Amino acid sequence: MCFLRDLSPESAMEHYKAALPYRDIIVGIGLDSNEEDRPPALFEEVFSLARHDGFKLTMHCDVDSKNTHDHIRQAASVVAGQGLDRIDHGLNAAEEQGLINLILKRDIGMTICPWSYLRHTTHAELGPKIRVLYDAGIKISINSDDPAYMEDCWILENMLLAKHLCGFDDRDIVVLANNAVNISWAKPAVKEDILQEIGLVYDRFHSAQ
Repeated sequence: MCFLRDLSPESAMEHYKAALPYRDIIVGIGLDSNEEDRPPALFEEVFSLARHDGFKLTMHCDVDSKNTHDHIRQAASVVAGQGLDRIDHGLNAAEEQGLINLILKRDIGMTICPWSYLRHTTHAELGPKIRVLYDAGIKISINSDDPAYMEDCWILENMLLAKHLCGFDDRDIVVLANNAVNISWAKPAVKEDILQEIGLVYDRFHSAQ
């Protein structure tokens, strides 16, 4: 479940408590919507409680938002005592080596949605930033954001754009697919089955070349 960042921390806590009777069908807690002047630390109390209650944690750090580098830093190392389990977006981390090092140290996955970022940046700027995160060894995955709502670009279109902008080869695409599985919150057995299937598809495809 996700809280709306442009509402109050009190609203987030109210909705969190209202959701607890359904915790058996909730895996993680997130934060999205307009983040201008709404730093992650503003929601420290509810995220700390969710961490204590055993939920996975994530939140948006939207591209080129005001104070985005500080928001990424808070998300990676401050919120809930030690930072989140995943960061949604966070592309601007590529601009600061300190943020890259921090994300690597904490082994935080990142969900990257190339098509949606073209509203804020250019092809020439986007590809290198994604490539910096990937080459650093950060577990980025390629995602579709809100395709039906904004750009009508789904996972395939985002994968193809990333491949084009970053010069990814087929092996890189497998790494990105594996990253998506590894940073997901599925059960270990489910992850293992999907990872094996990805490997089998890749081997079958290349053996047919």
